[in-house]
Amino acid sequence: AQVRDPRLRWAAGAMPVPGLALGGHIHISGAPLTARLLRLLDSCAAYPLALVEDPAGRGRRPRYGALGDFRLQPHGGFEYRTLPSWLVSPAAAKAAFALALLCAREALRMPRVPAAGERFAAAYYAGDRTELAGCLDDVASAVSATESYEPLARYIEPLFDAAARGATWDESADIRRKWRIPL
Repeated sequence: AQVRDPRLRWAAGAMPVPGLALGGHIHISGAPLTARLLRLLDSCAAYPLALVEDPAGRGRRPRYGALGDFRLQPHGGFEYRTLPSWLVSPAAAKAAFALALLCAREALRMPRVPAAGERFAAAYYAGDRTELAGCLDDVASAVSATESYEPLARYIEPLFDAAARGATWDESADIRRKWRIPL
């Protein structure tokens, strides 16, 4: 059955309705769950997505969206639970998945975790975009230096470009428009 009530809005993001926190959990299998992988996911996926999320979404943290948040899964992998709902657009979804895949593939090969400083974690929780944006060049440099980057670049670069421009998504928008789902 289809929902055809025009009064309903399909919502995504971090907190599209006050008090309603949404997560963009990503399940990962085949990569060992390590503190290093979680820190890479925080630095390379959570920070860039936090830079483009609607400012209203900051209220989700720290109760939801805590850095390094995960849950073991019966499929043998784990669920990374820090990200906001990336369903706001196909571009956000592709970037979230591409960055998670890159981190999982490169966790043992990346020479360092970018944006590992406490100042960026503090900025993430405070919703301080100016301070958090200070990590973007370091994250982009570390990510683009990996073997996995080239085939994923077309999904990742639009997110980094939007973050560098200071663009944010609009959590009040009905996501059906971006996903080309008839209203």
